[in-house]
Amino acid sequence: MKKEKEMRVIAAVISSVILGSEYGESIRPSIGREEGISWSVSHRRMALGKISLLKARTVRSTKR
Repeated sequence: MKKEKEMRVIAAVISSVILGSEYGESIRPSIGREEGISWSVSHRRMALGKISLLKARTVRSTKR
């Protein structure tokens, strides 16, 4: 019973935030959650053991 009440409160809060915006838009992620510039994306890829972004882009392109 308590869990059901908590879920209703959470649903009410989420819907009020979405409906309460001035323009009727849904919640957008913050700027810090965006992908970032190519340099930082490439370095994160290499830190995870993947190939750099520049190399990944050239592999996909066709040779002319």
